[in-house]
Amino acid sequence: MQSRADFNTRHIQQFSNEPAVEKQLVQAFFGGRKGFYVDVGANDPVLDSQSQHLEALGWTGLLVEPDPDCCELLRKKRTGTVVEMACSSPENAGKQLLLNRAGPHSTLEERPIALGAVVRSTVAVRCETLDTILQAHAAPAGFDLLSIDIEGHELVALSGFSFAVWRPKLVLIEDHVTHLQKHALMKANDYQLILRTGLNSWYVSEEMTYTFSLAARFEYFRKYYLGLPLRKLRYSIQTG
Repeated sequence: MQSRADFNTRHIQQFSNEPAVEKQLVQAFFGGRKGFYVDVGANDPVLDSQSQHLEALGWTGLLVEPDPDCCELLRKKRTGTVVEMACSSPENAGKQLLLNRAGPHSTLEERPIALGAVVRSTVAVRCETLDTILQAHAAPAGFDLLSIDIEGHELVALSGFSFAVWRPKLVLIEDHVTHLQKHALMKANDYQLILRTGLNSWYVSEEMTYTFSLAARFEYFRKYYLGLPLRKLRYSIQTG
């Protein structure tokens, strides 16, 4: 993994990485130690899970998931604490909203952000802010990993999260990069983008000084700036 990222020297050689290497990179980031995760949008217990591989290494944490069927499976197959709830804004806290069920692309949004995803049914789910969920379950300040993958509802959910209070060491956030709002929010809260694995952007505190190869710098610039106008146009056409 050092050919892609050396987390000891904090040097990023390769900015864009395929999803298949994400688990190895996450484990390398934490140096094999145990920690505490918060997996928002846990969905399937194993398939594309952001936390199952860490749980296998002795990690503990919270599996936040609104879909009752997914929660049933999570309780059977995972050791983390299952929180059957949707993360949303302070305005939506305590409300019941409809979850559009589309398998791994289920969302509180009007339609899934993933192109080609089909809504099969809906279910009413309770909403709460991430702050309230973390407080209710005594999550430690400065916990290790926050993974948030809720199919286009990330910005809304993060409006109910106090970065200054919790300061997770690593934030993985799904971002199709059809706009820069998520990136701007993370920067405004003193987090820096260091690399991507598939659709996931990696953010760490700006207090951690990283260096980047010229290739990594260009990959970042191409993804977030050069390619943005065409990506926005293509996405708007494909979503109608």
